[in-house]
Amino acid sequence: MARSLAALCVALSFLTLAGCKGDPASPEYWEANIQQSRRPEDRVRMVEALRSSGKLNESFLPMLHQQLSSEKKPEVRAALARALGDVKHASSVEPLKAALDPAAGDMSAQLANKAMVTTLGAIGDTRAVPALVPLLRAKDNYTRIEAVQVLGAMKAQEAVEPLIALATDESVEPFLNKKAIEALGNIGDPRAAPALIRMLTKERKGKSFYVESSYALFQLGQPAADALLPALEGRDAELLKWAQSNGVNPASYAMKAATVLGDLREKRAVGALLKQLSFTHSDAQIQALVRMQAADALARIRAPEAVKPLAALVSETDPTVRDAYVQALSRLGGRDALPALEKAAGTGDFDSREIAVRGLAMLGDARELPMLQKLIAAEPARTAADCKKTGEEGCDDAAGLGKKRADQLAKNLKLLEAAQACTGNAGCWVQRMEKADPLMLERAALEVGRSGSAEHAAALAARVGERNTESRLAVILGLGWLLEGSPDAAKKVREASLPALRKQLQEEQGMTQFVTVNEDLRRLVARIDRT
Repeated sequence: MARSLAALCVALSFLTLAGCKGDPASPEYWEANIQQSRRPEDRVRMVEALRSSGKLNESFLPMLHQQLSSEKKPEVRAALARALGDVKHASSVEPLKAALDPAAGDMSAQLANKAMVTTLGAIGDTRAVPALVPLLRAKDNYTRIEAVQVLGAMKAQEAVEPLIALATDESVEPFLNKKAIEALGNIGDPRAAPALIRMLTKERKGKSFYVESSYALFQLGQPAADALLPALEGRDAELLKWAQSNGVNPASYAMKAATVLGDLREKRAVGALLKQLSFTHSDAQIQALVRMQAADALARIRAPEAVKPLAALVSETDPTVRDAYVQALSRLGGRDALPALEKAAGTGDFDSREIAVRGLAMLGDARELPMLQKLIAAEPARTAADCKKTGEEGCDDAAGLGKKRADQLAKNLKLLEAAQACTGNAGCWVQRMEKADPLMLERAALEVGRSGSAEHAAALAARVGERNTESRLAVILGLGWLLEGSPDAAKKVREASLPALRKQLQEEQGMTQFVTVNEDLRRLVARIDRT
């Protein structure tokens, strides 16, 4: 009879926590019920019932610590670890460390290790680090990945060397390499720079590590720039030797180091990047990629000395290559490139001509209106000539196609009209941003960003959610330029906008449309956070 009553009491406690002897708000009540549960699954249910009861607080910790130390079943230890994670108290660090089983072989024990590592991470006490580092060599990936992430979040310097080894270990799954790279970025120790630079170009099992490595180097900041400059200039002998032995084209570092240095706004790289604008290679595609990446980096750094050599390159008729140079000039600003863009607007196919016209509209003002109107008027004849040569799609109605293209070019007129009204007035451009189409928003954001008028940072921050990716990138770049020179503005944006920006990154994670531009957003958030 007594045994049946005890079993009934335990069963009811899972549902109502009523009818059993003792106070449900006391640790003793739960300790008795856990100990009365003979089957492991019943003890797990009892611990989970405690977690959902609303009674769990710091007064329960001694009891939970005792249960953890005496419990033999890993699934119950995992449940107890989760309960300790709900309280997140530093006194749980030692009991959790003692309960870890680095040699765990079966899945239940491995999942228990993972639960305990997760809780140690939630507590965030660095006293756990010595116990976590050995888990980087655990037999199961569940525990290893959790240990990697927790050590990275704790910025554990003691984990740097083991994480470097894990990041470059070719015997583990690429996902684990990626997690180790991310952890190294979070820790931010300069020792990681050489390995991260190598991983920029490493590929295994069809997986690239560029995204993780480039962001980790960005997180390192100045030490990464110090290590990347020799790589950019081809002066890193050890890296060149490694690249040769691993079948990596040295030109890869001319491209990828340029990208990271541009992200870091590293002005020491300007000289080398200018040289790369005239980079030559037997493979025309590699040559173009190196030059295009240098152009992008110079624009991000806002190097005015790049305008003249970039203007000389816009005669390139390949639309993709021309677009890279025109985009860079549009971001740099100024009128020096306008003659070259005017000439380019009359050469190449329509896509190439349109790109040059857009460059004119992004940099010009009312003085360019007659020129643009002339180009618009000439477009039907140019289209007709193109149709005779190529017979491309739409040429069955060459006149209609010519009018359509002329109308497309005419959309740029409003940018020149806006420039006439807003010359030297960032506030005017801010007003133009309201209900602007993507093209107007792009120019307005760049104009405001280059103005140095930090009081308009909030207006740019409010437009980071723009759906058009080119406009969004212009907003991100413009906001970043404003904040670089104004700690006060950065502080205000951090207080007012940082939570929303982080939420946007989280909500858009995995959305293909925003994958590339949100790498820039992620870096902007990190810059704001640093201030």
